[in-house]
Amino acid sequence: MDFEHRLVEAIQPIRHLAIAHALYTIMDNGVYAALQDEPGVPAGTLADRLDLDEARLEALCLYLANEGYAAREAGGWRLTVKGEQLAPFRPWYTLLVGGYAQTFAQLPQVLRAGAPYASRDGAKVGEGSCGMSMFDALPLADELLDNLPGEGLTVVDLGCGDGAFLTELVRRRPGLRGVGVEPDETGSRLAAERVEREGLGDRVTIHRGRAADAAALVRQTEGPVCFLTAFVLQEMLEQDGADAVESLLRTTMRTRPGAHWLVIEVDHRLDDRQAMAHALGTAYYNPYFLLHAITEQRLERREVWEAMFASAGLETVAFAHPDERVDSTRFELGYLLCAKG
Repeated sequence: MDFEHRLVEAIQPIRHLAIAHALYTIMDNGVYAALQDEPGVPAGTLADRLDLDEARLEALCLYLANEGYAAREAGGWRLTVKGEQLAPFRPWYTLLVGGYAQTFAQLPQVLRAGAPYASRDGAKVGEGSCGMSMFDALPLADELLDNLPGEGLTVVDLGCGDGAFLTELVRRRPGLRGVGVEPDETGSRLAAERVEREGLGDRVTIHRGRAADAAALVRQTEGPVCFLTAFVLQEMLEQDGADAVESLLRTTMRTRPGAHWLVIEVDHRLDDRQAMAHALGTAYYNPYFLLHAITEQRLERREVWEAMFASAGLETVAFAHPDERVDSTRFELGYLLCAKG
């Protein structure tokens, strides 16, 4: 193989880096939605409508055309079939590019001995995570909640992000009420706006705070309670330690005897070469596991999570993985827990 062919092969990761940023940009700034709604719209019209630079937007559209995501149509631009097929997967771009692109860019600094953790965009992480959860974690939570009474239950979602997960769960279950707790200022504001926009203010309330605030927030809540964390204990584990995780689980159960916990977490098998050879393992979980190592989050193996639950005095009522048609890696873990005995 000559040098040029080896060069083309070697720089494919750089090509894909540029593609990821370009696609995320049009999803985030309104261009993608505009091309969906109005195929053939000129770049100048789009630029005026979205307050963009026309020449630069035209260059971006030409770039996307060369990659097969856009095409000219009667003097304007439209999405190709390849471009249109990206629509359901926008949350993955929001999480990994909008939320964590800056994180990966900090790798050279983060790897130095004694360096602080890399930063991330918390609001985009929350938005992307909630959007992704519609496909895996939310149906998983819905399945586990079938083990509890349908009427009068309040779900307390700790780390609710932009509220998409909680509001969709409440919408699916007419007898359910929700309390969302989110530490990020932008995320909690977006969650409150979503609740208002969707007309769920009589069933869902949003508070800005940390997971550790959960016990105090539900003291006056009537009826059965189920505390929910989806990919949140991993943050508390790194930031506050295993004792803090166990204390949260134990304290909330003491505050609300008879309550349940619904925990969705990830089995950290980065060193399992067979598991990581799975197509989704390579495409998603490989970068997902890396970014957790360099941000202030800590994933653990399934047996470690279960040992923490047991140490906190909890036992498993029900366990499940996501639908295999969405994620067949079995990395994602869903638990419904109650007090032992």
